[in-house]
Amino acid sequence: MNMPLRYLSLVVLFFMGMVACEEKEEVATVWEHQENIELKGINPIGIALDGNDIFLSDGDHNRIVKLSSEGEILMEMEGYDRPMHIDFGEANMEISENMSISLLKERALFIPEYGKDSIAVTRDNRKSYLVLQDSLDAPAGVSVYNDELAIADFYTNRILYYNGNEWTSFGKEGKAMGDFYYPTDVQITDEYIYVADAYNNRGQVFDKTGKPLAAFGEDQNMNAATGIYVTDEEIFMTDFENDRIMVFGMDYQLKQVLETGVDKPTDMIASGDQLLITNYRKGELVRYKRKPLEKE
Repeated sequence: MNMPLRYLSLVVLFFMGMVACEEKEEVATVWEHQENIELKGINPIGIALDGNDIFLSDGDHNRIVKLSSEGEILMEMEGYDRPMHIDFGEANMEISENMSISLLKERALFIPEYGKDSIAVTRDNRKSYLVLQDSLDAPAGVSVYNDELAIADFYTNRILYYNGNEWTSFGKEGKAMGDFYYPTDVQITDEYIYVADAYNNRGQVFDKTGKPLAAFGEDQNMNAATGIYVTDEEIFMTDFENDRIMVFGMDYQLKQVLETGVDKPTDMIASGDQLLITNYRKGELVRYKRKPLEKE
């Protein structure tokens, strides 16, 4: 019996849809250690990427160092007072340079100066400072997302957040959800603000009004959660004293623990299938690569 053409078309479309679904099926992956790159004379704290170039804050030597992907020093920028967790961005904000105030309208590197209680803004080796209506006390981390900016203010146990129009502040010292015990790093995403709540040994998630939504990592016996980095699929957090990186899913459940080659990590950043980790004590850059999970 011949099948009517319109029914034949439906069958073809059905099977094409089935094939497309199979092609879109996600493959489970894990992170695998690739190499440790020695950084001679550098004790890295924060890390940021600009294309293929790697930028590290070297707090012990009060400088920012630009590296090639192989770890070769390309440029040094000195004169920063204990630079911490850095970030690139284009936040449209007021900056002060040479005693004049202007509006930042280009991509720049934002550098929290822990020892100077300020946020430096660097473009083409020119340094200016973010104009704030509030005082900082040892800023440890900064995150830029479109016109938004967040600062982890270490000693005041709070996050300062600029939503593109106005500044708000949330957090206080404590152990309850929403409280901090020395926040050291922060990251803004499309919907949320993630914080490395260092000495509460956990990460926290907030909406952009400062409302706490979740705390995670508290059951992992972490000791100093000093850095945080978030992708669309995973949340990475440093466990400084235990020499490891904790990888959580977006449901805040632990997916993987990275320990090979990791020694006193302070920060990390993922780009594509590559994860870079800063080893503070040994002065190293650790490279991991994503690979498909082998089925048993």
